[in-house]
Amino acid sequence: MAPIIDIFAVPPLGCNCTIVGDSDSKRAVVVDPGGNVQVILKKLQDKGLTCDKILVTHGHLDHILGAEEIKEATGAPIVMHQDDLSLYQNVSGQCADFGVPLPKKPLPDPDVFVADNDVHEVAEGVKFKALHCPGHTPGSISYYFEDHNIVCAGDTLFESSIGRTSWDGLPSLQGTSDSQQIIASIKHKLYTLPNDVEVVCGHGGTTDIGTEKRGNPFTR
Repeated sequence: MAPIIDIFAVPPLGCNCTIVGDSDSKRAVVVDPGGNVQVILKKLQDKGLTCDKILVTHGHLDHILGAEEIKEATGAPIVMHQDDLSLYQNVSGQCADFGVPLPKKPLPDPDVFVADNDVHEVAEGVKFKALHCPGHTPGSISYYFEDHNIVCAGDTLFESSIGRTSWDGLPSLQGTSDSQQIIASIKHKLYTLPNDVEVVCGHGGTTDIGTEKRGNPFTR
């Protein structure tokens, strides 16, 4: 097994898209394709990788807008948690609230709904565990790739911070977050992972579980 991890920000709001793959099996998943689809596809091509699944951490527009184009180009199924389906389906309302153009084509229905602790082996060298981490959204999922020693946490956990739970002035997101739930998700799901696991945050730089357990002011 030769792990491949490529983390890069994509428009419209700087979401971190992540390619997690294996150079031996040439298989991969794409996590949170928010935009710049041609860049994502070029990275897959340059690495000789086939995208087997499109993993969505949560249903906010900046994490899903490129999903349709990636699916059309690769045939890969879209994977998410069912509790974020209403957010996903209301992408037009989200785009209106944030002043972001709608996707060129309507987003297709998700193909697979994951539940807490589901384990999926995509291919040899590419396996993930789904951790349901409600709070930022009802269906937020963190994808833990044990063999790659990373967790793609979406907008649940950040370096010395946590995901947003207040949406004043944004009708499409009102009432979809819970400030107590997100803390519980971090403490009881993410903080149970090994300390050296790298956390791919939804925006900005990466961190690791041990650093956040020791110093994140929101979870002390």
